[in-house]
Amino acid sequence: MPDNDPEKGEQPQYNIGSTEEYILTEVEKHFILAAERGDLAGVKKIIDDNEGSPENFNINCVDPMNRSALISAIENENIDLIDLLLEKNIQVGDALLHAISEEYVEAVELLLQWEETHHKEGQPYSWEAIDASKATFTTDITPLILAAHRNNYEILKLLLDRGATLPMPHDVK
Repeated sequence: MPDNDPEKGEQPQYNIGSTEEYILTEVEKHFILAAERGDLAGVKKIIDDNEGSPENFNINCVDPMNRSALISAIENENIDLIDLLLEKNIQVGDALLHAISEEYVEAVELLLQWEETHHKEGQPYSWEAIDASKATFTTDITPLILAAHRNNYEILKLLLDRGATLPMPHDVK
């Protein structure tokens, strides 16, 4: 509901909760565009040139459609860019689910390796830790379930060989 009184000529202000709009800096706009175009050298240069200036550049920035550079690299099947972004410590979020959805096996393998080396016992996995308001997939979707939905035997085998299991369903009441 708007807070302001329209009779006084005030513009309505809406509270949209946790989905605050973030305005990209020029550097971030160039970074996202370079990632979407698959410009590996351009992305690397932007990251290297702006590593010490968090006020100008956040590697985890997203475009208006809530896609990070990592998601763009997965959608464009650019394994070299994915590797670079992971080396530069981009937040992974639900990138594994995106790679499975795109049926991009190389990216799935790379993200599973990343998850194995970075996951801490007792902590949620990267796709589980993402804020539900920013997630593309619902919380009940696991990598194994999504691969089964996509009917992708190769990705299913990868996940099962690495010990993926289905979560225990709740009791029937």
